[in-house]
Amino acid sequence: MNQQPAADQPDDMTAMNAKDKLMNTDESKQTSPETQVSTVGRGGPQDRGGGGPLPAPRGAITREGLLPGYGRSTPSPMECPCDIDAAVREFGNGPLTIAEAQRLFAPGSGRYLDTATCGLPSYPTIMTMSKGLMDWLNGKATPQGYHQAVTEARGTFGRLVQVPVSHVAVRATTAEFVTVIADAVKKGTTVLISEKEFTSAWGPFSVRHEQGHYRVRFVPLDRLAEEVTDDVSLVVASAAQSIDGTVADLNAIEDAAKEHGAWTMIDATQSIGWQPLNANHYTFVICHSYKFLGVHRGATFMAISPDMARKLPAIGANWYSGEDIWNSLYGPSLTLANDARRHDASPAWLSWLGAVPALKLIEQVGVEAINRHDVSLANAFREGMGIPIPWVASPIVSVRGIPDAEQRLDGQGLRASVRGDGVRLAFHLYNDQEDVQKALRALGSRQA
Repeated sequence: MNQQPAADQPDDMTAMNAKDKLMNTDESKQTSPETQVSTVGRGGPQDRGGGGPLPAPRGAITREGLLPGYGRSTPSPMECPCDIDAAVREFGNGPLTIAEAQRLFAPGSGRYLDTATCGLPSYPTIMTMSKGLMDWLNGKATPQGYHQAVTEARGTFGRLVQVPVSHVAVRATTAEFVTVIADAVKKGTTVLISEKEFTSAWGPFSVRHEQGHYRVRFVPLDRLAEEVTDDVSLVVASAAQSIDGTVADLNAIEDAAKEHGAWTMIDATQSIGWQPLNANHYTFVICHSYKFLGVHRGATFMAISPDMARKLPAIGANWYSGEDIWNSLYGPSLTLANDARRHDASPAWLSWLGAVPALKLIEQVGVEAINRHDVSLANAFREGMGIPIPWVASPIVSVRGIPDAEQRLDGQGLRASVRGDGVRLAFHLYNDQEDVQKALRALGSRQA
């Protein structure tokens, strides 16, 4: 593996000195909280119509009501809680093995078996967001800089799902994108949805159903493809189910939808990052990236088939969906982008800063390699617990029949979550076989 030495690394968001570059403050220009508090609201008599300080607004916290020590000494600069430089410096922009990638996560990450709830950040992600916070603190953050991060993240996501960047729109949540799609479904038709979908993927359709626009019908996931009929205009499914990790037969769903002329909407929030997926096969692929991609909440992608980008109503059109965003800040006219960007929403800035190194890490390791790693761990756990291995397995495993399963795992320092009638474990990049064995000991291996 060709890796550049630290000295040759660009001064970018992925490799930087956490202590020297995150703390880029000008101490000679700082004002202590003591001075800040004592001067707030003061001005000359001409500014306030008389002498003396203005009274504090009702309900305001005065200096005397602040936490002990606050306002009487300058707080220390924010420091990174761990020495992350050593792990980051070694790796450049080339491929990474699983073992190398694991060094980019905090010690103890392996005890975390709850990626299906929220993924863990890597050191590069934390460094980037920390620098972003310090830039914000010091007045150095700019919309142009944030836009650059969004653009880079959009391109990386496109590569991960094998579509051009022009096919990718960005917003903050899954439900925002689903709302756009729900508004475009033809009236009088049927939206077919697998029955245990996460609410964000079907809630907006249910609202339109209640308003009488069209019908919504729920069926079991394993019958979804066979239930597609000529009156169905849209088929909705998750690539991997949130509740228990069940993997959908996307090929069958795609074939049935095409046969009957229906759109397909795939929620890939629980799969992109470990499951290879080609978004070109579906009308819409949505992914909120805070799970297996390891991004902070607030960065969501939608890959749109090119023939649909202009057909969808631009619900929530805003300056960031303009063809020239910097000339779309004010009225009276707005020229929307010609591609998927017309469906963008103004980005949650810090989330998108962190998205760049998070997605880059997944790309460096490779989704196929992560798939083999994650699924092998989950299958080893399934075997140990006597759980049948599905035809297509996911890293998400639901264990039923152990009422205190979550407490048992917690007693061993392992984090999981309860969903439906089972405790849900999710294995990912930062886990290894030792974590599998710990989980088996906690839950009582049923292996003969």
